Amino acid sequence: MAQIASKSAGVSSAPHAEQLFKSYPVQHVEPAAIMRWLRQGWADMKANPSASLAYGIVFALVGILMSIVSTANPAFFVAASTGFLLVGPFLALGLYGLSHQIEQGQAPRFWSSLRGIRENAISLGLYAVVLGMMMVFWVRLSAVITGIFFNQMSVDMAGYAGLWNALITMEQGWMFILAFFGVGLLFALFAFMTGVVTAQMLLERKVDIVTAATTSVRAVFKSPLTMLLWALTITVVIGLGIATFDLGLIIAMPLIAHASWHAYRDMVQEK
Repeated sequence: MAQIASKSAGVSSAPHAEQLFKSYPVQHVEPAAIMRWLRQGWADMKANPSASLAYGIVFALVGILMSIVSTANPAFFVAASTGFLLVGPFLALGLYGLSHQIEQGQAPRFWSSLRGIRENAISLGLYAVVLGMMMVFWVRLSAVITGIFFNQMSVDMAGYAGLWNALITMEQGWMFILAFFGVGLLFALFAFMTGVVTAQMLLERKVDIVTAATTSVRAVFKSPLTMLLWALTITVVIGLGIATFDLGLIIAMPLIAHASWHAYRDMVQEK
């Protein structure tokens, strides 16, 4: 009887685990899908440019404010900008909402795009806290790395010109770049793998954060080359937006956010 009970328990627990971690199957996507996502994202922007660009203006203003605040400490601006990419999936929730409205045949509206957040506020709030903590930890760690290299060398790096002169004159400048961006890459990799479809799932399917994050990881492993190219595409587009004195974010952020919604649609299937 004990053996029968044990076997029964094993049979019943397996479907439970399957339901918890693989309730949403993921499918392989080819690299060519990236251009389609971008075209679909652009089409979403054209459906209601005022709503999409309103979000883009907010992102640009935040970027400009960060640039002004960190003028005397360019290393902080670099860290904060890369940290911005970590929390980007959550900040784009409203844009995901616009794409969802268009998908449902509804007229996309700025304020109504935020309604979905209230329907899964706990999970989305928890996700926001996790990303916020990750960004704060990265910014603090980047400050430590900067302090280790520059304080020991007694280098003046006030302003962007000072930072550049320090990097090209100090003997260990290449080690600083390697350490700074190497650690930042690890943070970005973790955030991307656990978040490429997480915010979209939390917004639309009202799942818990564990289900969404595990689905995201499985989606990355299902199409590793495509996801690598997609991560590089996001970095380049957002990087160009930041490089244009943040004004390019007005278009870059909505485009990537809308495209990310269609990437989610291609990768995550219904139950």
